[in-house]
Amino acid sequence: MIIDEKEGITKDPICNEVIELIVKRHVEGMDKFGKTMASSERPFDEWITETIEELLDATHYLVKAKTIVQKFKADNKKLQAALAQFEKESFKNEEENKSKTTS
Repeated sequence: MIIDEKEGITKDPICNEVIELIVKRHVEGMDKFGKTMASSERPFDEWITETIEELLDATHYLVKAKTIVQKFKADNKKLQAALAQFEKESFKNEEENKSKTTS
């Protein structure tokens, strides 16, 4: 496979980012455990338990991220409403000033 440094391994930048994350995670695992997944010997049920624990952690992270997004959306909605009110009041005052000067 030929890797284009500008494009990455695939033409999909999201896929390329996932591949990069996998490789980085592999390197971290090699540094920490000193062996590949292929050479790692564990009972099958331990792999299942480890996967459950990892997925539970991921669920916590996703719920936290969702709360951040919800707060951002709520804050953005408030900001948009405040901006609309500010614009309405600004133009209202401008119109009032124009009518006073033309009377």
